[in-house]
Amino acid sequence: MSKRGPLIVDALQIPTPERRWFELWKAGGVGCVHITLAIWENARETQSYIAKYRRVLQENSDLAELATSGADIERIAGEGRTAVVFGFQNTAPVEHDIELFGAFRDAGVCIMQLTYNLQNYIGAGYWEEKDMGISSRFGRKAIEEMNKLGILIDLSHCGERTTVEGIEQSSRPVSITHANPREYVGSPTFGAGRLKTTEAIKLLGARKGVIGLSPNRHMTKRGLDTTLEEFCDMVAWVVDRIGVDHVGFGTDYCPGHPPTIRTWWRYARWSRESAPAAQMVKASHEGWQDWFRSPADFPNIREGLAKRGFSDAEAAKILGGNWLRLFSEAFEPASATGNVNSAAAQ
Repeated sequence: MSKRGPLIVDALQIPTPERRWFELWKAGGVGCVHITLAIWENARETQSYIAKYRRVLQENSDLAELATSGADIERIAGEGRTAVVFGFQNTAPVEHDIELFGAFRDAGVCIMQLTYNLQNYIGAGYWEEKDMGISSRFGRKAIEEMNKLGILIDLSHCGERTTVEGIEQSSRPVSITHANPREYVGSPTFGAGRLKTTEAIKLLGARKGVIGLSPNRHMTKRGLDTTLEEFCDMVAWVVDRIGVDHVGFGTDYCPGHPPTIRTWWRYARWSRESAPAAQMVKASHEGWQDWFRSPADFPNIREGLAKRGFSDAEAAKILGGNWLRLFSEAFEPASATGNVNSAAAQ
C-alpha cells in the first residue's frame, strides 16, 4: 500500500527516458513500472542505454528510482514515487553468452522475455510458422541461469509451444507481462497469434505466475471501440479461469518513439520490410481508447474494476499486488530463496 492507495503496477511500458513520462506515472498513481530497455540491441548497445536510463532516473529521483527487489518497490512506491524495473523484450543482448545473464542482472535487469516474435537460440516467437519449443541446449541452460540469478522470465511474444515449455521448464514462476486471452478476444486487429491460449494461461496460473492484461487496441476484441466495461469483462473472464491471484496489467504503452523505431522493433536487422501503416502511432495518446490514453488514466481502470464487482481486496491484487508478490519472489537469487524448485513444483 502506498500513500496513493493500492499499489498500481504496470508490467510493460517502453517509454523514452524523459521526465514527462515519469510525471504521467505520478498523475496516475502508478507505483511501479517495468520498462523495456532492449529488443534487438546487442550487448554493447544495451549497456549504453542502461547507463543512459540510470542517469536520467538519478536526475529525476524526485519522481522515480530504479528497483531491483520487492522491498525496493514497496519503499519507493510508499514514498509516492514510481519504482522502475528494468527488462528486455528479447534475449538478443545476451548474444547466446551464458555469462551475460549475470552481467545484466548486476546492472539491474530483472526481467527478460525469452524471444521477440522470431526464432532465436532459446525458442520461437509467435511469428514463426513452426514452433519447436525451448531449445534443448542453450534454451534449457538459459532458463536455469535466469532462475538461479533472479531474472523473471517473460513469455509475452513467444510462440505457443515455447510459452508452454517455458512455463513447464522453469523451476520458478514466470510471467506473461502483456498479452490477452485468445479465446476471449477472438480475431484482434493485429496478430491473433500474439494472444495466449487458455491452456497456456491456465498453466501459468497453476504454477503461480501472473499475466498482465493490456488495453492495447491491437489485442482487444473491438480495438479502439473497446469500452472500459468490456475491458473489465475480459479481466473477469481471466480471473474466472485462473483465479484473482494471477492477473495484473501490462499496458504496452510506448510513448516518445518515432515510427522508425516502431519499425525497428518489429523488423529489426533481419528484413527490408516496413511495418504496415496501421501499426504506426504518431503520438503517445493516439490509438488508445478514451478511458486509457496514458498511465495517468489508471484511476479509470480502478473505478472500472469496482463497477464490475471486484472487491477492494481483489482490485488491489489485480492493480499491483500480484505483480509485487511475483517480483518479490522472482528477483531474489535462488541461493537467497534456499530452494529453487519450490515455487513451480505445484
